Amino acid sequence: MRPLLLPRPRPDAKRRPRVDGASLFYCSLHWTHAFIGGLLLATAAPALAQYPGEITGRVSDAVTGAPVENAFIEVVGTGLTAYSDGHGEFRIRGLESGSHTLRIDRMGYATLEREVDVRNGASTWVNLSLGLRPVEVEEIQVEATAVIDATRDLITRAEIEDSGELNAAGLLQGRLGIVVQRRGPGAPQTVSIRGSSADEVLVLLDGAPLNDPITGNADLSTVPTSQIETVTVLRGSHSATYGPGAAGGVVLIESRSSAPPLGLGVETGSLGFWSGSAETSGSALGLDWSAGGQARRADGSFEFERLDALGGGRATRQNVDISETAAFVSATGDLAGGGLRLRAGYTGLDRGIPGPSFLPTSTAREELRRWRGQATWDRVTGRVRYAAHVYGVLQDARFVDANPPQGLPYDSRTDALALGGRLSSELELDGLMRSLWGGLELRDQRYESTAVDAAAPGGRTDVGLFAGGQLAPGNSSSTRLVAALRVDRDDLAKKWYPTHELSLTTVAGPATLRARHASSYSPPTFGDQFFREGVAVEPNPDLHAERIPADFGLGVSIAGNVAGTAAALSVDGYIADVKDMIVWAPDFRFVWSPRNFDVKRRGIDVQAELGLPAHDVELHAAYSLARVTYDREDDDNIQVIYRPRHSGSIGASWRPGRWSLGVDARFVGTRYPVPAPLNALEPYWTWDIRLREVAARPR
Repeated sequence: MRPLLLPRPRPDAKRRPRVDGASLFYCSLHWTHAFIGGLLLATAAPALAQYPGEITGRVSDAVTGAPVENAFIEVVGTGLTAYSDGHGEFRIRGLESGSHTLRIDRMGYATLEREVDVRNGASTWVNLSLGLRPVEVEEIQVEATAVIDATRDLITRAEIEDSGELNAAGLLQGRLGIVVQRRGPGAPQTVSIRGSSADEVLVLLDGAPLNDPITGNADLSTVPTSQIETVTVLRGSHSATYGPGAAGGVVLIESRSSAPPLGLGVETGSLGFWSGSAETSGSALGLDWSAGGQARRADGSFEFERLDALGGGRATRQNVDISETAAFVSATGDLAGGGLRLRAGYTGLDRGIPGPSFLPTSTAREELRRWRGQATWDRVTGRVRYAAHVYGVLQDARFVDANPPQGLPYDSRTDALALGGRLSSELELDGLMRSLWGGLELRDQRYESTAVDAAAPGGRTDVGLFAGGQLAPGNSSSTRLVAALRVDRDDLAKKWYPTHELSLTTVAGPATLRARHASSYSPPTFGDQFFREGVAVEPNPDLHAERIPADFGLGVSIAGNVAGTAAALSVDGYIADVKDMIVWAPDFRFVWSPRNFDVKRRGIDVQAELGLPAHDVELHAAYSLARVTYDREDDDNIQVIYRPRHSGSIGASWRPGRWSLGVDARFVGTRYPVPAPLNALEPYWTWDIRLREVAARPR
């Protein structure tokens, strides 16, 4: 399918785009009012010219996205300069209106020049990404290329637009160590990282948890890509930084912060799919704002080969339709000497729940309505940075099936409200200790649900205290040691749980070496402890929290460019055994219930990329081994249910000019639906072929 966009935002669009308010004024009002407005603007112009403007922004590594400190920023021809701070941020004041050239220099990086337009009395924000500087060795030219890291992924807005994916789950499908679990095109989609459960992956949308308060799972299919600016995936335990629920990893989703002055899009495709979207942006009341909306629908029905055990032949998958609407609004500005960012969004969907192919249902439906809002304020005073973040999420979900193939009809509804806030400060230092930070985080969840019994609490309020620091020997920028410590108060268990994180990163020539030791904890969900008892299923109110006392990892990344061929390789191994992992399992009566098991979890992630710029060809491959087995004396080789031991992907893309052709193959290995090597689910491959018209890539 080929989207029709008018116009399409550039991949290098500024983070805080400025739109001439006069242009919007002329487009939106009657011509007579426009004429009067034009006269007023012309009269006011001399007065506005007397106010100087400023440029603020952030300098980051083009590969890792990490902030670049001590970068020298110069406004060419003015004598005005600045250095970026520990967050990569800078500010240059006293600029006349008009176009200015910024030159950015930093040892080890290629010099960057960027044209920036400054308006009267206004602050212009720019994002500046520095690439590594080429190095010549004898007669072979060697250049640093994209350094990949098997412990993290960063998906930018440009990549999201080129992918053609509809939601956040599609963006993560086939990524290293990630398995997306779903039952059809419109069905809920959750993720597992390194063999974790879905409720062991913490998903934060603009800092607010997306995980359902009842199940603990985060349905990534409810986050349309039209609302996403970036997605960052962090593999491994990260509770010390992001809080409970991050045993397997963290998915950080940042919503859109910019849009073109006017953008329209129409898409269509197979399975009865169509989509329409609109975006706009402007300036008002001292704020730069952006807004957009999207509606999409898909029938989703498709034919498939029925298993011989189920009668064979062909059948049609029914009740897989989906209707979705989404909208977002964002605004940025200044408040009390700091930067203010406001974001809000809405998602509504109605979709079928088809059930498994061997027991389908044509009457099961899901309805979801989610409203979210957040505000972030930060200020830098000297060497101290202060930050505050608050959010609220209101969600209404309903699951209904009037005629299920087995069991009784149900109509379950959950209304949930999540509120939270985070206060933090960071001090930049010189010498061995480069920075110190600390803060407080508060999370409150309230809900009403017909899916839980009367013994369930009405919510929980958790509090976390955290602190950390970064060390670097001498003036070295190639070695970093980061330490973090956090304690969280579990409201239901009435206990404090400490977690930690200690990571060492060092660069030696073309190689980057990593070592990491961390711990995490995840409380049991309301759904596991208090769901309504049904046929052959029971809740377990005595569940313990899941804990990873020691998540130990070692890794190396190597990147280089020789004779016009760019290559990168990343290998990471880990050992992260879980105490009291919550797994659904049957007892001697074959009654299923969530239970605690000690689990051995260890594996290796390998990722490789190869680029041939002369031919516009890029190749990539990934492989993940996740050995997740029950810790038993007699037999510790039984894989935990539904966890594939092997997964991977291989793909290629060809991008000549304005067209992009991509082919990806993804593999998911054997899984077992019971805690024994029985009734194995066969491994499978999926293929994805994409042909899209995209913006021309600069050479």
